[in-house]
Amino acid sequence: MSVEAAHALWAATGDTEAAVPTLLTAVQRLADGVFYPVMLTAVRYLTRMGSAARPAARALRDLPSLDRRVHSSGNWRAFTQDEAIRAAVGELLATAG
Repeated sequence: MSVEAAHALWAATGDTEAAVPTLLTAVQRLADGVFYPVMLTAVRYLTRMGSAARPAARALRDLPSLDRRVHSSGNWRAFTQDEAIRAAVGELLATAG
């Protein structure tokens, strides 16, 4: 299931049992500093799910303390991507943590 399909399922049914594992799979490599743009979307969707997203919050709890930028682009977007994903993870930790 894709990130968008997982979000659509949750939005239509409220089913977090299927949606959260899919979104968690999409963001797991963030903990290792790997970033793909779809991960930002997945983190934002998880944040909307509140406490059901605790597994993702636990998996990403150390991301804010990474000592390097998290990005997929080598140009100026690296700064904005890093700031955006750190802010989104911070919101997830505050909401679901």
